[in-house]
Amino acid sequence: MASSRTTTALREIRSRGEESWGEVRSGQWSKAASAVVAGTLMSLGLRRRSLGGTVVALASGALLYRGLQGRKAHRPAAGRETRHGHAVEVEHTLTVRRPAEVLYRLWREPSTLNLLMVDFAQVTTTADGATHWEIQEALGRTLSFDSRVVEDHPPELILWESTKDSAVKTQGWVRFRPAPADFGTEVTLHLALSPPGGVVVEALAKRMRAIPAMRAMKVLRRFKSLAETGEIPTLDHNPSARVRAD
Repeated sequence: MASSRTTTALREIRSRGEESWGEVRSGQWSKAASAVVAGTLMSLGLRRRSLGGTVVALASGALLYRGLQGRKAHRPAAGRETRHGHAVEVEHTLTVRRPAEVLYRLWREPSTLNLLMVDFAQVTTTADGATHWEIQEALGRTLSFDSRVVEDHPPELILWESTKDSAVKTQGWVRFRPAPADFGTEVTLHLALSPPGGVVVEALAKRMRAIPAMRAMKVLRRFKSLAETGEIPTLDHNPSARVRAD
């Protein structure tokens, strides 16, 4: 059955995640080091309330320190954020009043991801089928990386992960399941992010905890609006944000 294949695929991707994220070993942190971290965080300001800002801040922290003690993460409950080794993971579920087949096709449209992520990243499809991401860093620089679909089970599940040579390590999946009482489809989005350098300092993790979760929910809400109404409200002055979802 398709649902059985979906469950197996999810188990496999989580197993790969355990191996790829790993654990981080480190020594003790001094008070002076903590002060430097705090100063760095203040200089960054943590003002960019987006995943792009998260990546920039995490990368900056990684350049200063490489050795925080890692922890094995447990699978996050829906709507919660956890740390998987040095990765940040989030998972959210939202009900959309459209059939799973329609939602699957809409998500697979080459233009959909760019519409959902437009306020913090430019997303394009390369000639070989990979997804290319460009996130604006501080000082006008651009952080680029590629991801690729590694499991595809229409119309239930799409799994992707960053390519081996990408500086930013990511994994994610979106799942479409029938909602109770034929109310539509439950769409679950799971994202995992490990920044360049592979380290998340504790102070930074606490301050940035809500941002990936906010981003995941915002993506789902935009997807729901796009599927149910054909447009994204925040982009209602942008004709390119209107697509057919049937």
